Amino acid sequence: MKLKNLVLGMALGLLPLGFQSCDDDDKDIVADAQLTNAFEAQFPKVDIRFVQWEWDGRRNAYEADFWEDNYEKTAWFSPDYVWQMTETDLNPPYSEVPSAVLNAASAQHPDYQIEDIDLVETPTNDYYVVEMEQGERDIYLNIEEDGTIF
Repeated sequence: MKLKNLVLGMALGLLPLGFQSCDDDDKDIVADAQLTNAFEAQFPKVDIRFVQWEWDGRRNAYEADFWEDNYEKTAWFSPDYVWQMTETDLNPPYSEVPSAVLNAASAQHPDYQIEDIDLVETPTNDYYVVEMEQGERDIYLNIEEDGTIF
């Protein structure tokens, strides 16, 4: 009986380990001077003291989470401190989103509701990521400012 309780106790004690996240790709970091300088050059209005830094192993990039002009943003910088892209979480009612983007999303999936819209800015292209849902199903559309879905 004691052995059975010991084995059961050990199994229950190890059970929570199976529920822990295995996401070792993202690690909080402290930005060095070069990374700080690259960030400040790209975002001169943002107070660097309020930027949360991570290393994003999946993208092989430094990730900065911050707020600018009342928008939550995430920016990525390459290992050699070059800005790669910024994602801005836009706020409903999405008045800053071009009507061509909203119309394209609604026309593509008329039975879905817009759940979230992000603006993605890159050195070569800006576009919107429109998340739409219908019940439990989510879809994502990449849409250029003129309404072109790609």
